[in-house]
Amino acid sequence: MEVHLSDEEDSFRWKLTNNGLFTFNSMYLDLINSGPIPRSLHIWRVKVPLRIKIFMWFVHKQVILTKDNLLRRRWVGSSRCCYCDQDETIQHLFLDCPLAKLL
Repeated sequence: MEVHLSDEEDSFRWKLTNNGLFTFNSMYLDLINSGPIPRSLHIWRVKVPLRIKIFMWFVHKQVILTKDNLLRRRWVGSSRCCYCDQDETIQHLFLDCPLAKLL
């Protein structure tokens, strides 16, 4: 982050656009072109509604509030799946649980 000291009034400038104004497109392009996100780039190319793409991305990033993630946030409760009594993780809930396999 660059800091320039002067007597002028403070102002905010978005460095990802030429005019210094924030746009979602500039933020999206910066996210896509940086760091570990390209591993999940295939999610954004799927022809499904945006809300499903976002959910798939959350699953990929493992930030869905399954019981194992809730326990890491000091949630008090059982870590067991309510359908089959195994530990509930994202992997279990969406792939390994007998109910998920049935669906």
